[in-house]
Amino acid sequence: MVPLFVLDDAILSRADGLGVAFMLGSLRTLRHWYRDRGSDLAIQRGDPTEVVSRVARRLDADRVVWNSDHSRLARGRDRAVQRALTRAGVAYTSVSSDQPTESESTSKSVWELETRLANPNALGIETGAVPRLSELSEHGYDSAPLTVNTESASKRLHALSNGTTYRRCDEGSSTKRDDQSLSWA
Repeated sequence: MVPLFVLDDAILSRADGLGVAFMLGSLRTLRHWYRDRGSDLAIQRGDPTEVVSRVARRLDADRVVWNSDHSRLARGRDRAVQRALTRAGVAYTSVSSDQPTESESTSKSVWELETRLANPNALGIETGAVPRLSELSEHGYDSAPLTVNTESASKRLHALSNGTTYRRCDEGSSTKRDDQSLSWA
């Protein structure tokens, strides 16, 4: 197993700064976890369709597994990656965050999973650094810390909880609006 994360400019350009900052912090933590186990998290920036296909070909992968996303733009991206992998003859599985994958079976211990981790560096897979927030947007993100019990904090929390943050990711998407597997409040 080779862990890969693709920084998708189409989504990053529409994302909320605090969400992106949280994601970057999570990537640092995840990378540390993989490195503690002799592997690494390959981080690449670009079109996920191209990046995932290129890495799968390089590794002669049998299957690609990823966590599904819920924004309309991300679902469109996932379908494009699926089509590219189908053309390349690579099987794929997209799972929700709360659905265990085959590799998370209760019959497998964490140790058994760790023995399956490959180091992408040893396989010639680019493993870029976790970028700083300022490196991801030419216009910058609004990532000012929020103060509890203020109007601005309440507005940002409301935008995140009611889907406004995800709608912003969907603005400008060419995906049809009648594809409504989620209802936006």
